[in-house]
Amino acid sequence: MRMLLVLGFTLFSVGAAPQQESVNPFAQSMVDYKKRVDEYMKLRDEITKKIPEVKETGDPGKIHARETALGAGIAKARANAKPGDILGADMAVHFKRILAEDWKSRTPADRKALFNELPRGVKIGINQPYPTTLPLVSVPPKLLAMLPMLPETLEYRLIDRYFLLRDRDANLVIDMLSDVWPQRDK
Repeated sequence: MRMLLVLGFTLFSVGAAPQQESVNPFAQSMVDYKKRVDEYMKLRDEITKKIPEVKETGDPGKIHARETALGAGIAKARANAKPGDILGADMAVHFKRILAEDWKSRTPADRKALFNELPRGVKIGINQPYPTTLPLVSVPPKLLAMLPMLPETLEYRLIDRYFLLRDRDANLVIDMLSDVWPQRDK
């Protein structure tokens, strides 16, 4: 590589390889996560078009039937889905870091309140309905503010040591991370 030096300063170099700009790993993970969420939403929108909307009704049976049909359609379209398909291994590291920081900031009473023991026989899994026997515990606002924004129809849920991504209208667990918090003291 040849360089032209003038009074000790390099004015230009000939034959030097262009310098690669470094990419912020968190920013790249966020971009990739958004792409995965957008891909899911595109698939969801295609399925939603095939399932008739429930017009204003007081009939919970009709609302439940549509929710079930939407969930079944999404589950069928994502039959091979596995944990991390949407949340992603790249973002899992960041989600766990955010959850760990939140955990450290909580009092022992707050920590205890965040755990919700799963009743025997209840299984949480991808493409499974969120169990109706479990409360829809909201993610604490302070923690929610640290997480990436989601489309209106998706939401984060915390249950026991699981961090879930849930499709609200289909009542379907579409992705999950396990072991996001330390084991509960017995």
